[in-house]
Amino acid sequence: MDKIRKVVLYGSDLVVSTVGSNLQEQEGFQISQIDPLLPDAMKRLDAICPDVVLFDLVSTQSDFAVTVLRKNPGVLLIGVDLKIDKMLVMSGEESRLMTRDDLVHMVKTGKPMVRK
Repeated sequence: MDKIRKVVLYGSDLVVSTVGSNLQEQEGFQISQIDPLLPDAMKRLDAICPDVVLFDLVSTQSDFAVTVLRKNPGVLLIGVDLKIDKMLVMSGEESRLMTRDDLVHMVKTGKPMVRK
């Protein structure tokens, strides 16, 4: 049996609602929507312990992603901008910084260095 992925739609605008309606038809997703204007929106988000958070890149506050990733390092953040048909995918995946070469490799490739 496949794992049910908890997906939070963070926002109440047309962009988030449109994306959410497309996901409702997919199996394996438990969809929740949170209005960011609620005073306890971040507490609600944390309480769900989501696997994925979808949000509108244009209307969401700039510090949102950093705040969510700090509190939920395992979450996958997907910001969408339907006007330019793009999505920004962010992860809280961590990698150990051991040497300058590790840092250079990450900057060049976007992936941690694999050690044998």
